[in-house]
Amino acid sequence: MMDIYITEEAAEKLGNKLTDGKHIKLYYDTEGCGCGVNGIPLLWITGEVAPDDVKIETNAMPVYVEKSHMLFYADKLTISASGANYYRLSSPGEILNGRMNVVIRP
Repeated sequence: MMDIYITEEAAEKLGNKLTDGKHIKLYYDTEGCGCGVNGIPLLWITGEVAPDDVKIETNAMPVYVEKSHMLFYADKLTISASGANYYRLSSPGEILNGRMNVVIRP
């Protein structure tokens, strides 16, 4: 099972964006990347949860991940703040996205 840790600073910044029943989704964006195995992780703030989204309980707040995209991630992930408006997604072995955007979705 996937284990996601959110640093205190990242949790505070993300928590400020969670209004009106919104959720955090770790989304694997493949648009414009050539094929389905090439993509970049993004954070979505969204009010909708898809039927195939898996709810991952973290130390700070739940994060949803599309079940079919879980294979692109390590079992242990960390979301940390990276500058004023970005986040970093890392695993023990690599940085998956050092300047991860937050996309506000309906």
